[in-house]
Amino acid sequence: MKVLILSASIGAGHTKAAEALKNFLPAEVEVVDFMARDFSTLNWLMKKIYLAALKFIPDLYDKLYKLTDARKTGTSTRFLISALMYFPFVRLLKKFRPNVVICTHPFPESAAALWKFLHAKSQKNFSLAAVLTDYSLHEIWIFSEVDIYFVATEKMKSELAAHSRTNQEIFATGIPIGAEFSNVKKIPRAGLKTVLIMGGGLGLGSIEETLQDLNNVETPLEIIAVAGQNENLLTRLKILQPKLKHSTKIFGYVENVCELMSAADLLITKPGALTMTEAFAVGLPMLLHAPIPGPEAKNAEYAISNGAALSVGEKKVSAVLNELLKNPALISQMKLNAQKLGKVDAAATIIKILQDSVTC
Repeated sequence: MKVLILSASIGAGHTKAAEALKNFLPAEVEVVDFMARDFSTLNWLMKKIYLAALKFIPDLYDKLYKLTDARKTGTSTRFLISALMYFPFVRLLKKFRPNVVICTHPFPESAAALWKFLHAKSQKNFSLAAVLTDYSLHEIWIFSEVDIYFVATEKMKSELAAHSRTNQEIFATGIPIGAEFSNVKKIPRAGLKTVLIMGGGLGLGSIEETLQDLNNVETPLEIIAVAGQNENLLTRLKILQPKLKHSTKIFGYVENVCELMSAADLLITKPGALTMTEAFAVGLPMLLHAPIPGPEAKNAEYAISNGAALSVGEKKVSAVLNELLKNPALISQMKLNAQKLGKVDAAATIIKILQDSVTC
C-alpha cells in the first residue's frame, strides 16, 4: 500500500497528526506539507495571508469561519480552494502514484476531492481519507468524494453522517497524536505546583502577557513556558525572565511535549485541538484562553463541557488560577475528566481501519 499523507503547516497540529499516522504505517509512505514554499508558491502565499488574518483581524476570521460553514457559501468556498490547489496536487499524484491519500487539513483534501470528481473512472484512482483535527465539524471538510472520514467524537460522526453519501465510511477514532503518549507515566512530586504554558507551534496565545500576569499568583509555582517556532517571542521571554517572581524555564520549539506535559500539574494554553488531545492523554487539566475565533472556540467548549478545562474568559489568568489552586478537589476531578477524554491509540486505530478497508 503506497500512502501519501498531506498536511498543512498552518500551526503545528496538522503536521503533528500527519507524522503520528506515518509512524504507524509499515507501507511505503510520503508526508508532504501542502503549504510549503518549496512545494507551491501560491499555496505558501495563501498560508501567509491566512496567518496574517489570525494575527491582525481575528474578528474577520470569525466572520469568514461562520460564513463558510453555511451550506451555500461553504460549497462555493470548497470549490474555490479546490480549483486554486488542484494543479499542485496533480504534480504530487504523478510523482508518488499512491493507492491511498490521507489529508489532515481541508486544503489538500479539497484538491484531492476535485481530482477524484474529474477522474471518477480513472485506473489511477486512489482511496481518499480525511482526518479531522478539531472537535467540531465544519462545512469546508465535507466532500462526497472522500471515501473514509476519521473524526474526533461520536457527535461529529453523527453530524457528518447527515451529509454523507451511502457508501462513505465515518469512524470516531479521536485525533491522532504521537506514540509516546500511549505509555505515559505521571511524574510524582510534592511541593511546588508546575504550570506549563504553551501556544501551539506558532507561539500564539499571549504567552508573554500571561507570564507577567502570573507574578500576581500567590502560591509559589514552577513555570515552564514554550514559545514554539516564534523566535521573536522566545527572545522577549528570555529578556522578561529575570523580572518573573516564580521559578521559570523557557524553551523554543520542543520535541518532548509529552515529557513536559507529564511533569506539569496544569496547562495554560489556547485551545488548539492537538495540544488539547495531548493534554487529555496525560490527564492534564487546562486553563484555556485566547482562542482563535471559530474552531478553537469550539474546541474550548468541548473540553470545558466535559470538565477537563476552565475558561479564563474576560478575567485575568492569575485570578482564575488563584481560585483554582484553592480547590485541589476540583483539580483532581479535572485530571480524571481529562483522562476519560484521552484516545491515545487514535493513530494506530486509523491505520488499522485503512489497512482493513483499502484494497490495493
